[in-house]
Amino acid sequence: MNSRIVLLNLISTFLLLALVMPASAQTRTVGVSVGNSFKYSLAVSWSSDDPSATFPSFLVDTNNTQWGELTIMYASIVSGNVEGQKTSHYRNGTEITMGWWLNAYEGHSENITMSIISANLAAGDSVYTLQPYNTWIINETVPRTYLSGVRDTNHINQTSSNATQSYRYNFYWDKSTGVLVETLQETTTHTGAYTTTWSTDVQIISSNVWTVPEFPTWTSALLILIALTSATMVIAKQRQPKRPFR
Repeated sequence: MNSRIVLLNLISTFLLLALVMPASAQTRTVGVSVGNSFKYSLAVSWSSDDPSATFPSFLVDTNNTQWGELTIMYASIVSGNVEGQKTSHYRNGTEITMGWWLNAYEGHSENITMSIISANLAAGDSVYTLQPYNTWIINETVPRTYLSGVRDTNHINQTSSNATQSYRYNFYWDKSTGVLVETLQETTTHTGAYTTTWSTDVQIISSNVWTVPEFPTWTSALLILIALTSATMVIAKQRQPKRPFR
């Protein structure tokens, strides 16, 4: 067999394996860059059959917020530290901006929680490396539609309960950047015979990072395979001896 054909076949095989096979060990890395911005909608739900219950004060600020935006001002792959500004736009038109920082590897943070994790994590990886989030394990990577189209998204579902309360948390992060794209937090409280429930729902609504739809991984692999197969056929045809005219 022609050596050039063998080489092209080997290259196509290695490229396909690199695209479709997960890495055996995950090295943590920061997937955001300076200047990236991410805007979110916020929604609050609260209900109670307790006649003495009132809307909780800790939800007032969130309930009055129309949208929030995170802007990246510093990001280090070496340390995992990410810093930025957070703008809260309220329904009455006012805005508040404050600084924040977090470590995307370990989980330490100030003025922000769980909004950025390491890029390219997978099912079985912990959200962060230090307590308490080193026991929060990503359940699955699933395709979900956000902004530019269908994207690979890391999902974690956590539940806990005690004698009077139960909690449920669903977090979704964009796999390639580690940025939070959606979170739903639900709490149910039992006071005697009465039940009170509340939830917060945060979803990404715009970003300057994703401007064009991205091909899924399998589409990229298929395009590479088609291109290399076509090249192989062309080379093989050129190598065939010419037949004399009769």
